[in-house]
Amino acid sequence: MPAMHSLPPVHRPLEDALALGPALLARAGSAEAAPWLAASLVEGPAVVLGAAQRAARVVDLSACAARGAKVLRRATTGTAAFLGGRGVVWTLALPHAAALAPDATARTLLNRNVRGFLKGFSRAGAPAHYFGREWISLQHRPAALVGLDATPDGAVLIEVFAGLDAPPAIPPELAAPDERVIDRWLGKAPAALSDVLPARLSLEALARAVVEGVALRAALPLIDGGEAPELAAERFQPVTAPDDPVPPGASAAALARVPIGWIEAAALSDVPHAPPARAWLGGDVLTARWLLDAFGRGDAPARGEDVDAEASPLEGATLADLRALARRALALGRAPGG
Repeated sequence: MPAMHSLPPVHRPLEDALALGPALLARAGSAEAAPWLAASLVEGPAVVLGAAQRAARVVDLSACAARGAKVLRRATTGTAAFLGGRGVVWTLALPHAAALAPDATARTLLNRNVRGFLKGFSRAGAPAHYFGREWISLQHRPAALVGLDATPDGAVLIEVFAGLDAPPAIPPELAAPDERVIDRWLGKAPAALSDVLPARLSLEALARAVVEGVALRAALPLIDGGEAPELAAERFQPVTAPDDPVPPGASAAALARVPIGWIEAAALSDVPHAPPARAWLGGDVLTARWLLDAFGRGDAPARGEDVDAEASPLEGATLADLRALARRALALGRAPGG
């Protein structure tokens, strides 16, 4: 009988909570092909960057260091989450987009698969809604941030971040100028969980309620996942380089506004002093990291040059946006003085 494997909510260092993403994605995509869900109780202060966000475009690293706020990078794409104190990270790994919702496609991946989280938050006492892209609304205020990744074989990783003591928005004094100009919350004031949940509800009870809500929404029994997987937490140590994760030696950066915020690209050369042959592509977009890499290499992503958004998850920008920016960065890099 199909079931959802779960790890019970426990306190974890934030680095370990982030490392759970790749570990559970590997389990979900293995021969057993089962969904996995975990909840981690974590402590900030920290900024958790999306997998493809260039650090200095999002945060002021010096200001973060002065405040004692770590800057970490997660495995999922999307926008940055701020954890000002106590918080929860939910990690959902699926063998394919329709594992929990039979009608889900790459285009509707988040819309279908956040519904269990909405059910869990609502059962915990905070009516929840999702209006698209990267955040969940509780009591009509943005309160939880969503990240996404997928493998070329179709396995999916979704992470949800929420803070008990502080809203998920990066405080203005820690944000970079390009981040401060974006209205990420559609004019609404983001909320901490303590602002929107019943006062007596513990963080552990909330974490458990959301896990149960996801399983109930999917009509799957929850079964104990046993021992937690071995974690490669060294991959999730603090970010200190302004251009991280852009590879060394990149040049001719290009930046473009899209509905979710920014996408950016940089020209890369595999041979010193040679014209760039590929591009690094990143930004705020919610998509699979392999797709960003494929566009940077100029490869046709999996199904030919005319592939559309049905072939891989994509929220907040279009394939044409990504293709155009990668080409622009390469053209800049090949220009005299580029």
